[in-house]
Amino acid sequence: VAKMPETAAAPVVVPQPQWTEQQKERLLVIDFGSQVSHLICRRVREAGVYCELRSCLIKAEEVRAFGPVALILSGGPHSVYDADGPHLLKEVWDLIDELKLPVLGICYGLQEICHVNGGKVEPGLKREFGNAELIVRNDVALQTSDSKKSKGRSALFQDIPGDKMPVWMSHGDKVTALPDGFHAIANTDSCEFAAVENQERHFYGVQFHPEVTHTPCGAQIIKNFCLKIVGCKGEWNMHDFCTTQIDAIVAKVKAEDKYVVGAVSGGVDSSVAAALVFKAIGDKFKPFMVDTGLLRRDEAKIVKVRLEEHIPGMKLTVLDEADHFYREL
Repeated sequence: VAKMPETAAAPVVVPQPQWTEQQKERLLVIDFGSQVSHLICRRVREAGVYCELRSCLIKAEEVRAFGPVALILSGGPHSVYDADGPHLLKEVWDLIDELKLPVLGICYGLQEICHVNGGKVEPGLKREFGNAELIVRNDVALQTSDSKKSKGRSALFQDIPGDKMPVWMSHGDKVTALPDGFHAIANTDSCEFAAVENQERHFYGVQFHPEVTHTPCGAQIIKNFCLKIVGCKGEWNMHDFCTTQIDAIVAKVKAEDKYVVGAVSGGVDSSVAAALVFKAIGDKFKPFMVDTGLLRRDEAKIVKVRLEEHIPGMKLTVLDEADHFYREL
């Protein structure tokens, strides 16, 4: 039986980041190895909430330094019982309880929540992969603001029409017994606990993948978690983030005689970075690309044309170093 790690091996000194007003409400997405973890981040940001993706090996000091208002646990290819299966450190779970942070578990993330809290996870009779019909329960006991209880559907499924909706499944194991305090809020024909919650602890979990487009209601589910359950205002947007980064770059390159040299590959990361730096300091940014001779045919030329077309005014220097690389190889 796999055991949850007790603590980190060594103390970590974590720098305190500077947050903008729009970033004060921020989520952590914990990556357990899913191929679509980045899509969770995208859906959270589309809901107007800033978030970052971090490894499931994150330490309590790092979580505290980040200061999230909630966590989302991603899916992953492992079983919670695998000897090398990933788990959050015990100290992180202790911090979650201490700070009373809401948590949403997706697929493996749901199984991790239930496993850690005393539920039961078992291999399914067959691996479920593809579309499934989710049946939302409308008899869930709801805790209202005046401490009175009524019945209805979970806040996770608010503003989603109908009681049945298509969702995307991709799992082998499944939860077969819930921890104390948890109850089902939706099911499929083959999955009794397709969605669960513990309202008192603000823990929620879904066995399907709301982050993918194959789950049409998925974006609304993640938005409901962020806004209705966590209570975020949803005021963050990418334009504000870009403005903040540009201002930060300008502040770092204050002197008139300073220049920034940056390597560009033509990929998303370096291209976005180049666009931001050029927007901030203009001609003081000197981007270059190294043609190793191992690129695809005419790739360096294509990258130069495209970047200079999409970032007007920026001049990309391409260094032909093919002979050098050939000699070294």
